[in-house]
Amino acid sequence: MVEKPSLTVYIDAIALTLFERLGRSLAKVFELDKHIRSAGMYIHPITYACRVLLYTLISSIASISTLILIITMTNQPLTNKIVCIVGFTLIPITVFSLGITYPSITTSLRKLFVDSELPFLMVYLATMAKGGVSVDIAITRVSELRVFKYVRAEASRIIRQIKIFGDDPLTAIEKVAHEHPSNKFRDVMLGYVATLRAGGDVIHYLETRVREVLSSRIAEVKAMVDRLAIFLELYIMLGVIVSLTIFTFFAVSGALTVVGGPRLRGVGIDPTIPMIYNLVVLPVLGIVTLLLIHLSHPRTSLPHRMPYIMMLLTLPIAVLSSLATLILTDSWRVIEGILTLNDVKSVLISVTIGLVVLSLPPWITYSMERRGTKGLTRYLADFLRDLSEVRKSGLSPEKCFIVLSERSYGNLTVIVRKAASALAIGLSLDKALARTVGRVKDWFLTVIFRFLVDSVLVGGGSPEVIDSLANFTQGLAESEEELRRRLRAYIILPYFGACMIATSPVIIVWQLISSSPTPPKPEAVASLILTLSLGAIINSYMMGLIAGKVSSLTVAAGFKHAVIMTLITTLTIITTLTILKIL
Repeated sequence: MVEKPSLTVYIDAIALTLFERLGRSLAKVFELDKHIRSAGMYIHPITYACRVLLYTLISSIASISTLILIITMTNQPLTNKIVCIVGFTLIPITVFSLGITYPSITTSLRKLFVDSELPFLMVYLATMAKGGVSVDIAITRVSELRVFKYVRAEASRIIRQIKIFGDDPLTAIEKVAHEHPSNKFRDVMLGYVATLRAGGDVIHYLETRVREVLSSRIAEVKAMVDRLAIFLELYIMLGVIVSLTIFTFFAVSGALTVVGGPRLRGVGIDPTIPMIYNLVVLPVLGIVTLLLIHLSHPRTSLPHRMPYIMMLLTLPIAVLSSLATLILTDSWRVIEGILTLNDVKSVLISVTIGLVVLSLPPWITYSMERRGTKGLTRYLADFLRDLSEVRKSGLSPEKCFIVLSERSYGNLTVIVRKAASALAIGLSLDKALARTVGRVKDWFLTVIFRFLVDSVLVGGGSPEVIDSLANFTQGLAESEEELRRRLRAYIILPYFGACMIATSPVIIVWQLISSSPTPPKPEAVASLILTLSLGAIINSYMMGLIAGKVSSLTVAAGFKHAVIMTLITTLTIITTLTILKIL
């Protein structure tokens, strides 16, 4: 049966028919051939250029059609028409720019992600080589390891060169390494190939390179923390200083309108700009900061999906909780646009309750997933050293696990004892550790135990191999601990920023209102205070998510800080308003 071509084949056929000559020139001008090879993309440069041109044409037609409909079917002022023209003109330009730069972006990400897993790959290859495993078997095992994501893709490329193009393992490694954007990966793999071809001591070469990688990893951790600190400080500067500037400007102009009396009659408070800033600019700024932080730290963590699933499931409950709070506090008229000073506190409390209800289940879920993982990396090297010593007595690796289960290794003790129980009932080492470690959300532990299993299954699990793995584990554990220790130092910055945003604009409003010779209208003051307070709460919530990302390298850890910061901000605002007798 003939397989039906995919939709991409038809799209590429149309693109080549329309733009082959132009695509050929475009691929040459932007050097797409080089970038596509470095990115590891399996597409011809001319085909890719034609596809980008086709997408640009489609987006241009859609943008022009929508723009004509908006201008002809609606009666918009001139400024809105100009904004629409500029906005819809940027859409095809953006599509074309993203299409052309996508291979370069993919190349940078490929380099970044492979570099983050390279130390663990070196440890694995050194462990396998010490166990007498050949290079083709080692690469095949790497391509099957689920603990790796990006290095596994590189190993799969090597296997593809061997099985499809008929290259020998060393030539396949050489071809993949030559076109790789990572200098570290290229140097290590080409040196590995050169040592094998020259008949040198591969074990000594790999162990030397592992020590070099581990030594440089400490310096890389420091540089990476400095980059994360720059991103965090930049967000604090934009999120706090710029927010304070906008809120203060809005507070001053609004307060002058409120207290101006007859001099400013007819001039109202327009909260459009602050609301756009609160609901659009701040969340986008927070998301961009989270993305920059995510791209800057190594990919050495297991994904935490359940907290985000719980967040989506809790979203309707959070919305209903906010609405119920408004109804119970007799402030449901806010939904109709009627706002008084007494309603401000109710709205702030309802928004806070909604955010807390939204974040508590993810916080609890993440805490349960991380329970019992503290200090695992510290005890893992000690356990492997003891395993090596007991292995010298001639006991099998499975029996060594059972013997060591009677010792104490902190939080690792529970895992060792569960694995020993599974081994005692007759399970293999692979299945016993898979059942035990699979329930623990710790990437480092999963990787090292996977290396241990492979060193036993493929390399025999000699005491020398296990001892070597213990030494490498110690170096990796120290770098991981150093990374987390340095990151925890920056967690306090967002808390200061949240408190500053919560108090400063409200105090400025109070000073301006209190200096007025005539009392302002309560409705105007309520709108002013509510706009500023909602901005402070939203900003604090985003700061909490960023604090968790910086300290624990995952957004899931930020729900705890988001709840705490939101509560602190709301209590600070309400306390400030109460002390100043505004409410």
